[in-house]
Amino acid sequence: MHPEASVNVAYLACVLRMLRKDRHEPIFSLDPKDPHDLGGPFLVKRFHPAWLAGTVVGEVLFQADYALKQLCFGDKALAQLGLPSAFDDFSLGSSACAEERASRQWFKVRKASILVSADGVLVPQVQLGVETRRLTRCSTGYTDAAYTDPNDPMVQQAAAVSERFSEIAAQLPVAAELLGLARATVLAMHLLSRGCCPNDSVLERYSMPSLPEGKCCQIPTLTKERRSSSVSDQGLDGQIVVTSQSRSMRGGVDLTVSDHKVPIKSLAAKLLEPHSRPVPLPLFVLPSAARAA
Repeated sequence: MHPEASVNVAYLACVLRMLRKDRHEPIFSLDPKDPHDLGGPFLVKRFHPAWLAGTVVGEVLFQADYALKQLCFGDKALAQLGLPSAFDDFSLGSSACAEERASRQWFKVRKASILVSADGVLVPQVQLGVETRRLTRCSTGYTDAAYTDPNDPMVQQAAAVSERFSEIAAQLPVAAELLGLARATVLAMHLLSRGCCPNDSVLERYSMPSLPEGKCCQIPTLTKERRSSSVSDQGLDGQIVVTSQSRSMRGGVDLTVSDHKVPIKSLAAKLLEPHSRPVPLPLFVLPSAARAA
């Protein structure tokens, strides 16, 4: 009856298993196969934990990150949002454009909390956003630069996505799925911190929803170059001036909650129907069984 209070049980089971077995939240990155060449032909999917590869949860992480890059490069447009792109500083004849620029951009949890209704319903509240850093070359490939200009189009684009994430999720299904995964993650962390005991034998037997096509560890690189040309009016012979700008992007998804603490807030309203009977999830051991064990 209340979609904002619902949680995907498959996501919850996956995250519970992850938190119990691997001791961390879902993390994904899309990295160049050659760490010294961001514009190389292939990108490699990296999941943490590695067993997320080939699962629906892993695919949500990947597809959300890839859609973010498409938004950044202006390859994906959303109606009436007018998001900036990475090429908004491209101006004809600008020497600043005649260079390659590399950045890292990733989804993160900005705020998280649990609302507890008057009748005991737990409602995870999550606000997702995007962070970005300029990259600079180093001995191992690329690393975060010491300073990222706040006026850089990459930074402005990340801020715009963060500010309007709810509108983006309404138009971009994979963004809505990522938000659903984040809500399941926050709920799982809350339940474990409050002493709920997962049924490990059930979690081990639980078949994580997988992709019919199986694992795909690398994809073609998403990079973009923009060129413009003009005819100079200096001298008798017109001179053609070509200006180009290349953008490369790394990124990913990090659903780690800051300080691993989820604040709890009270909600005066009741969310359950008057005659509803809550049924225990088989993912958890009942309190009486846990005490007996």
